[in-house]
Amino acid sequence: MTEYQVLNLMQVGFIQNAMYFVGMVLMTWLGFRMCNNVRNNPNSNMAAKVFTSVYCLFVAAFMFQVNQIGGAILASNVDLLVAMGAASGDRMAAYVDAPLIVGGGIQTLFVLFILVFQLAIVWNKD
Repeated sequence: MTEYQVLNLMQVGFIQNAMYFVGMVLMTWLGFRMCNNVRNNPNSNMAAKVFTSVYCLFVAAFMFQVNQIGGAILASNVDLLVAMGAASGDRMAAYVDAPLIVGGGIQTLFVLFILVFQLAIVWNKD
């Protein structure tokens, strides 16, 4: 493969990953709506709270997986570029270790923050 082909393949992978991320944003928004409805409805029973919580847990797990796939796309293509001796590979290898990288620790903390926020809406009382 040439450097151009690897970079093109990486961008195609990121496009696919971005489409999944848009789905995760919509599912997260729906989760917040569900949490708000459960909290504001005085007739919400325990089943509604449990099912809403399970939904939010699944969305967080799926979003974590989408982030990890994005990180794997970047890491595997950077490894290919470095192995072939491409100049862009060396520059991108430094980027892979950045704290804000896709699939990194800060993104994982953000997903956990969203999950805790949603669960707090459902389970906390005024």
